[in-house]
Amino acid sequence: VQTIFAKNILIATGSKPFRPGGIPFDGKRVFDSDSINQISYLPKSIAISGSGIIAIEYAKIFSNLGADVTLIIRDRSPRNALTKIGLDKDVAATLVADLVASGIHIERGAQVAEFNVPTGSSTAPMRLKLEGKNGGSLATGQTEELRVDAYLAAVGRKPNTDGLNLGYAEIDIDEYGGILVDSNLRTSAKTGNVYAAGDILGRPFLASTGVAQGRATLVSIFGDNKEALESPCIEIEGAEDQLCTAGGVSSAGESFDPASLATNPFAFPTGVWSSPEASYFGLSKQQAEELGMEADEGMSLYAECLRGRVFSPNGLLKLVYEKSSGRVLGVHIVGDDACELIHYGMELVKAKRTIMDVNESLYSAVTYHEMYKIAAQAALDQAGARKRRAAVGRYLSERNRSSRRKAS
Repeated sequence: VQTIFAKNILIATGSKPFRPGGIPFDGKRVFDSDSINQISYLPKSIAISGSGIIAIEYAKIFSNLGADVTLIIRDRSPRNALTKIGLDKDVAATLVADLVASGIHIERGAQVAEFNVPTGSSTAPMRLKLEGKNGGSLATGQTEELRVDAYLAAVGRKPNTDGLNLGYAEIDIDEYGGILVDSNLRTSAKTGNVYAAGDILGRPFLASTGVAQGRATLVSIFGDNKEALESPCIEIEGAEDQLCTAGGVSSAGESFDPASLATNPFAFPTGVWSSPEASYFGLSKQQAEELGMEADEGMSLYAECLRGRVFSPNGLLKLVYEKSSGRVLGVHIVGDDACELIHYGMELVKAKRTIMDVNESLYSAVTYHEMYKIAAQAALDQAGARKRRAAVGRYLSERNRSSRRKAS
């Protein structure tokens, strides 16, 4: 045993995939969301359990590689499952529609009850027996058994705290194993010099927030909090405690709440790296209304801007705004480059720009950023916008029918 002495200690051991009990993980036919990266063959068919970002990303990856993909979700509605993790309802519906259009099968309200993995053959398909959510019955006519080459459980992650003997150091953890810290990212260790940052704290399990927490920890240990990078506080009347993170995720201090990274829509942009991409920052209309705000939204279809119509017509950009002031409260995007486009939307929200500000701005032609102006115009003329979207929808339907006829 080697003893190491230090004035301060930072625990940043990351996270690992959550592995539900009863699944025979072997890294050969049955994978988690890390071990799947070591797969040595391209399966002809794969079943994926999960309805979150990681499950969708892998579903599209294997579908694009030519595999027959089945997505197994416990919720009866795939769209509802995605809105539960923060996606706007129309963005979620677009992603689900793309999954179906890509040929991905979705088993709704289901889970795997039994695994039958052949032991004498590496090529024979494995059999998965399905049951209803929480062990209930499947819907009438629903598939009861799947035969696939591989299975992936993409059902979340958990902090790497096992084996750290945190109890001996009197470091408290939450029910999921995440280390509990104070506003300076200091743990409950009585010595007062043990800190934690990154996935070890729990959600949202993102590289960007982990880096920000690491920097905040170093500021707490070595720097003056007053010198930390500033970012504006998003002030929503009556909801400051939930939504205001003064100093942002890159600085520590009284206002820094690590837990807010899992629930605060103003803390960081969220991206889904599928094809199409999806991303959002700020509030959805539903979230704004739940906070007692009168909100509305303006939408632009990708096909309404020239670049989208030519190169990638399927997708949308939505601006959520406060009716009384026109202030932009949230931005939601699904389509090409959504995870890049969101950062301009983030600045609109943080700078408290209004729908009128966006409408009066000039955007370069043949860029996706034109959709911000189109969405702002839609907010100011809802009836006209609906007519334009309907016309674009008819154009897209005819274009897609024409493409299918040529392909056949």
